[in-house]
Amino acid sequence: MPTETPRALGPTGLGLKFCPKCGSSLEWRPNGGRDRPHCTGGKCGYICFGDFSIGCGGVVIKDEKALLVQRGQNPGKGSWQIPGGYVEVDEDIAEAVVRECWEEAGIRAKMVDMLGFRHAIGGGIGGPSTNIYVVFRLEPDEENNEPRCDGDEISAAGYFTLEEIEQMLRAQSLSKWAIQRALECGAGLVQAHRSSDILRPGWALFGLPLPPGVEQVSLQPRPASVPAQPPESLPPGSPGTAGETASS
Repeated sequence: MPTETPRALGPTGLGLKFCPKCGSSLEWRPNGGRDRPHCTGGKCGYICFGDFSIGCGGVVIKDEKALLVQRGQNPGKGSWQIPGGYVEVDEDIAEAVVRECWEEAGIRAKMVDMLGFRHAIGGGIGGPSTNIYVVFRLEPDEENNEPRCDGDEISAAGYFTLEEIEQMLRAQSLSKWAIQRALECGAGLVQAHRSSDILRPGWALFGLPLPPGVEQVSLQPRPASVPAQPPESLPPGSPGTAGETASS
């Protein structure tokens, strides 16, 4: 059976020359159907699978108007968009979008549901990282809370109708897409589960809302797993080793 020529890793891995874990040089080897940088250090075992990031954006709706902020810095200085940014590595994504709305527009809001997401492969105008940008629908937590901004990173903020946004010269198309869905579509993906297990911090599950009267199946955390050990590392007499007795 003919084999395919392994594909080289995309632009997110081309500039990496040294292992980020141990500093050894990297060399390209086939792995999983394509060439990837592998660490040459004896015991490190690092393999570069690319550079990835997660972003989030929030559509805050109040009186049929959506919250927009105007960027005060490049990239995109002067453009209008929904509040958003990167999700920190140790941050719950639902908490991240609430934080971004507060930091960029001074609005305390609560997450309602997820509207959709945008996937972009790294290497283009979006930067070197392959990115997923998740868009949420939110509602203000405080009735009389008016938008405000720092005047630096964000130069202006306010609530606008979709018709007003359509007339803006520099309104981000992805934001308009998200706002239209927040105003015109029904329920999106809701947070169906968020783990409190210390072994799985931040484990959250989003999905379509169940019909009334249908109870969600139980989501039990998996038991802590024990790392697999090669037979030679086990003590004599352990199951699976040559020293195991017939009686065991």
